Amino acid sequence: MLDKRGKLFGKVSIVDLLIVLVLIVAVLGAFSTYQKLSNKIVLTENKALLQNSALNTLEVQMRVKDVRDITVDALQVGDEVFANDTGKFLGTITAVATEPATKLIYDLSGQPHEAEIPEKKDVILTVHVPGSRLEGGYFTADNVQLVYDSSLTIKTTRIQTTPVLETITEIVGE
Repeated sequence: MLDKRGKLFGKVSIVDLLIVLVLIVAVLGAFSTYQKLSNKIVLTENKALLQNSALNTLEVQMRVKDVRDITVDALQVGDEVFANDTGKFLGTITAVATEPATKLIYDLSGQPHEAEIPEKKDVILTVHVPGSRLEGGYFTADNVQLVYDSSLTIKTTRIQTTPVLETITEIVGE
């Protein structure tokens, strides 16, 4: 099959054959990737799940538990909120409410009771987030997924904290 000059059947070099095979594989890979991108199967950094025309407002209530007054004072209406891990904009604080912080304790007979924690409060933040509800859940305009009862480390210009997302409501047309 190979002659003295390294040609297959005396006509084709093995090196040339390998180069042709590599080029064919590269072209097929590029075509496959192009098809996935054009059909929006692959999500790239600059491709949003939501188009700006499809954005609504998500009203997200978050609870920050067991904080001191200094933390309460650092959270103000109008502050912009960002995801700490990505730095992406989440939304704007529209309301700040407080409740006494409580802890479940058990008395001597083993009965549970809610007891107030002195000098601590729970902060309930209402944040308006540009985004929408999709088949896979709630997403912000910057592709951050919001999930009920999950912790999300956020930051503003004054503070960084980790609230729990309690409610997410879509406000259509706002």
